[in-house]
This record gives sequence, structure tokens and C-alpha cells, in this order.
Amino acid sequence: MEFEIMKNPELHGWCKSSGAQSLDGRKKFIAALPEVFRRHMYKEYGCGSIYEYAAKLCGVSHAMVDDVIRVDERLKNMPKLRGLIGEVGLSKVRRVAGIATKNTENEWVEKVQKMTKPALELYIKESGPGPSIPTTPEKLIFEKEFEHFQAKLDPKIILKLKIIKNKMRKGATWNEVFAKLVDIPTPRPQKNPKPSNPKKRHLATAKRRELEGQCSIDGCNRPATEIHHKKPWAKFRSHDDLQSLCKDHHELAHQSDSTIDQKFRQFKFQFS
Repeated sequence: MEFEIMKNPELHGWCKSSGAQSLDGRKKFIAALPEVFRRHMYKEYGCGSIYEYAAKLCGVSHAMVDDVIRVDERLKNMPKLRGLIGEVGLSKVRRVAGIATKNTENEWVEKVQKMTKPALELYIKESGPGPSIPTTPEKLIFEKEFEHFQAKLDPKIILKLKIIKNKMRKGATWNEVFAKLVDIPTPRPQKNPKPSNPKKRHLATAKRRELEGQCSIDGCNRPATEIHHKKPWAKFRSHDDLQSLCKDHHELAHQSDSTIDQKFRQFKFQFS
């Protein structure tokens, strides 16, 4: 092939296509190595070890051979995750191999397929092997989402609570009573609130500047490069609830839509 006669876009296209094919082929080759090792097949083709076989045929390093055999063994009872090695590559699958279980396999398959590697690493770092940890003050208290809260209270405490409730505005709820006790500001309903219904998803420059700065996730020191709509734009068409996020946390906000993540998205108190 005469590269000299190709124009830049044509040569770039060829390089991009060939590189992608090469990477895909390498992923599949690496995924096949554990089976080659189990069969001792490398001996049939003049190689003294699986390492020699991998290096000769595809330039795969000694360390990577060890990694893929180790990961494959760890996932022997999780065929879906195991099968992703040849699809998305060893690097991403290896990051979840130590924390995935048979019960959570489908959850991790979804995340490995959807998330970029940096976002996946961030998710694992912040949530660990269990459910996603909310980045709100409640994270120090709650491990589950509660729709109802029941507790046996002393009659004297109940009386005091009722007195507090009666002193508040007419129609005050138990949510507002407990919010007052724990110093959680309760927004008051506006009179004749004007509906927020912007026509465009794009924010005005002045509004974007207000949200610039550091990522709003507790403990993250990265600069905020994305504006996240907490209320999905497609459903609410509103710019009322926005959040400044770094690129990876913004991806997590959109990708973390599994059952274990949803239970941490909202904390409700309903007292009866």
C-alpha cells in the first residue's frame, strides 16, 4: 500500500480503522489465553510456556498473561463478566473482578459496558463492593432508603412534639417538625409560583458562570466542567435544580441507574 500518495484524511482514516481492528483482535487474543493454558496447547506449537506462546503470536507481556489467567479464574462462575474480556478488554474487567459476586454480576456487566474506564474507577473508589454511597450529609447516617419511619416514643416526647407542631403554621407536616428539630431548612411554598419552562437546554452564560468552580461532590477536588440537571431535562424541562460536576462524576450521575444506585437518590421521611 502506497501511503505516500494518500491525503491526510485518507491516511488518518486508514490508521484509525487498522488500529481499531488491531486492538479488537488483541483483546480477543488475550481473552483466549486462559483456555490455551488449560489445554497446554502451546506445547503443540513449539512453545515452552504460555508466556512464550503469547509473546510470539501477539507480543503480550508476561505480566498480562498472569493477569488474564488470574481474572479468568476469579470469574469462573460469572460467565457474563468473563466474556467481556474479549469485548471491552482486560483492563476494565480486572477492576471489578475482585468485588463482583454471582448476585451482582449483572449489575457489574452493565457498568463495565456503559462506563468509561475513569468513571468506572471513580465509581469503585467511592462505592466499593456494596451499594453506591450518597455524597450528601445523610451518608453518615443512612444505609437504606426509608419511605416510612416508625419508632416507639415516650408519651412525654409525643406530647412535646405535638406542642411544637401546634405552634407552627397551620397545616404543618411532621416532616417540617422533625426538620425544625434537626435544623434542616424547609422551603416554604411560594404564592403563585411562576412555572420554570425554558425552551432551550443550553444555559445562559451568566448562569453557567455562577456554577463554575470545583466539583460539588463532597471530597472531590477536580474542577467542575459539566452542569448536571438533577431533574432530567427531557422530563421536567427545567433549570431549577442544577449541580456543578467534574466529567467523571457527571458520567456517574447519568450511568448509575441500577437498582442499588436508585435507593440512594432520595431520602424521604413520612411520619404518621
